[in-house]
Amino acid sequence: MELKQQIKRFVENLAVQFAVDVVRSYLLHRLENITAADCYTAIKNKVNLWQITPDSDKTYIIKKILPRFRKLVIRYMDDITPQLVLEWLRRDRPDLADVIEKKNQWAYADYEKEEAYKWLASQVENIKANIKAVLSEAS
Repeated sequence: MELKQQIKRFVENLAVQFAVDVVRSYLLHRLENITAADCYTAIKNKVNLWQITPDSDKTYIIKKILPRFRKLVIRYMDDITPQLVLEWLRRDRPDLADVIEKKNQWAYADYEKEEAYKWLASQVENIKANIKAVLSEAS
């Protein structure tokens, strides 16, 4: 591989990592005031997180984040999976991961572990679908 291609790949990988860090940081910011009990309630009531996301946050995503990272979002959005989000939660918000994985004090919660994971997966896919819709409207 020639030097020009190596530099291009390096810059692209750096940009991808930066975009992932932005998404992860934003997600953590949005979860600051969310408790494990809130997560439990969302799972039990099948709350749609995109629907309850404030319009100001949606506007921020649509007007500030997407335009800067549009190409990367389109190219790598499918790499953001429920498994990846759960891994982020394990590292950054283990209390929420425990609710989803039915661990520790949530081991006897009145829902199935699969139900919680399906809820997380549906949230990730729903948010991605809404972002893709915004991107296709902007094309």
